[in-house]
Amino acid sequence: MQYVFGNIDKTKVTTGYLKEFGIRFNEVEAYNGVISTNNLVDKTQWQSLYSSLYTMRVGTVAQNMVAPNTVFDNLKTEQANSTEDVLVAAQYYNYQQYKTNAQTNGDVTVNNDRIYDVAGRNPYNTKTIFGVETLNKQLQS
Repeated sequence: MQYVFGNIDKTKVTTGYLKEFGIRFNEVEAYNGVISTNNLVDKTQWQSLYSSLYTMRVGTVAQNMVAPNTVFDNLKTEQANSTEDVLVAAQYYNYQQYKTNAQTNGDVTVNNDRIYDVAGRNPYNTKTIFGVETLNKQLQS
């Protein structure tokens, strides 16, 4: 990935997350905050969203994001220690992706499989990831 994206201006990725830079463990585009049958969030999907975001980090803005295993372990501990509270894990992040026509519009150039920004142009659209899951699988009254 560094070969392909090594020449982009990472300060243009203002969210710190670039979709094309990362590994998508699910269709992150579907989790945009609009509920549908294609984006229901369970533990697996929540973890996949978080892990996807973690791999999408570009530049310095999101470099302090907590590693997925640490987050998952912390949530598991909280779940195990809670008997009366309703626990919810939520994530709401903005990320960026290349505009579908970024190259043909002249926002970027590609040479030898490397992407180069064009000065004064913004090749990105900003999108949202939203996912919520309950950590409690059963509630007792």
